[in-house]
Amino acid sequence: MNFELEHILLVSFLYLLLLFLCAWATDKGFIPKRIVNHPATYVLSLGVYASSWAYYGSIGVAHDDGYVFLSFYFGLSGAFLLAPVLLIPILKITSTYQLSSLPDLFAFRFRSPFAGTLTTLLLLCITFPLLALQIQAVSDSISLLTNERMSDQLAFGFCLLVAVLTILLGTRHLAGRHQNDGLVVAIAFESLLKLLIIALLGGVVIYQIFGGFPELNQWLESNSQVIIGMNSHLEDGPWRTTLLMFFASAVVMPHVFHMTFAENRDIRRLFTASWGLPFFLLLLSISTPLILWAGLKINSNYPPEYFPLAIGAALDNRLLTMIAYIGGLSAASGLFIVTSLALSSMLMNHVILPVYQSREPSAPVHINIYRWLTNVKRLVIIGLILSSYGFYRLLHNEVDMYSLSIVAYVGALQLLPGTLATLYWGSANHKGLIAGLLTGSAVWFFTLMMPLTMGMEVFPIRSVHFGTITNDGWYLGIVPE
Repeated sequence: MNFELEHILLVSFLYLLLLFLCAWATDKGFIPKRIVNHPATYVLSLGVYASSWAYYGSIGVAHDDGYVFLSFYFGLSGAFLLAPVLLIPILKITSTYQLSSLPDLFAFRFRSPFAGTLTTLLLLCITFPLLALQIQAVSDSISLLTNERMSDQLAFGFCLLVAVLTILLGTRHLAGRHQNDGLVVAIAFESLLKLLIIALLGGVVIYQIFGGFPELNQWLESNSQVIIGMNSHLEDGPWRTTLLMFFASAVVMPHVFHMTFAENRDIRRLFTASWGLPFFLLLLSISTPLILWAGLKINSNYPPEYFPLAIGAALDNRLLTMIAYIGGLSAASGLFIVTSLALSSMLMNHVILPVYQSREPSAPVHINIYRWLTNVKRLVIIGLILSSYGFYRLLHNEVDMYSLSIVAYVGALQLLPGTLATLYWGSANHKGLIAGLLTGSAVWFFTLMMPLTMGMEVFPIRSVHFGTITNDGWYLGIVPE
């Protein structure tokens, strides 16, 4: 089953246009305030966490490592279940002192602008693999559906579309603590859509691929090695490490931090999210093993990550295949937009403006500061997205989703001790924070980033090679500050 490339591109454009219309309608007041301010909208907006890694990558992990894929959901859920002692204290600080990012938090708590700049640069480095994962997921899925080997061109087109949408959504309000209700509603819509699509795919698997629950149970009984294999990796390997990584992502990853704290001023919403988001992730995860088993049953020649696309092809249902593609596009674009907005603000506040203010103007310059800031932020967003595309090209499409996500989330883990010290270690100072960040980041860079992306091994780890990370011991490279 092949689709015309023009049709796929049209559907992609229309979906991104729909996201913009959601934000525009919210800002114009067409969407009732009771919906915009409803706790469920806030909880759904936090679903930006479930990116292409959740929609596609978790199925690949389930195929190779069994129930280890659940660590992605359990890790973040654990952080939100601990909201009273972890998230709510951070929200109180960010709300009281008008802070909008983790670098803001570190710079304020440790009285060190350099700590904010260093954190910004580290977050920039760890975000490139995560954004490259989203680009790869979209370009690969289009290539599979159209049988067109134009991954670089497709990836560039996706980046251009997302860049335009990000600028439209994120450069109308430059105040760091101005809540962007349009963005929240658009991301909530994106999360609800991908949840409905993944649930639809799970239902199709049960009733059309297997023919009902009795037939599904019968197939599992006759293929018991599938269940045994999914359990085997829980006994050893990186299960505990991945739990810690995804736990840390709740407070350090730019897209999650932005939606959790910068776009929220109400503690009551966070109390609702403490159980609402784990429930959302539970619903999202249920279909993962079902889609995996369906792909195995139909002997799909697609990579396991893209089994959601294979279901419609197996049933010769073009509409279902297109819906599955939209779900993947939704997951990728949501993270891409929020991360680009969050990082652009960090770079503006902790890199660009400090450099600009340090210059001594030779003569008075009269400029419209608002227009100047708007234009600079737009340029930063474009630069970020093009840099992510450049990083994707650097990998030559040879790095799998699992490896990209591991590199990103291990890098983010280096920021967790500093975050906990902000809350519970009163005597911690900026010297210790900076030393810890530099040490942990150096170990991460030389043991994971360089071997994976450039094939250069300074401290060889047998499970990390160019383009691939296996479960034989990559977690030995994790040394949080």
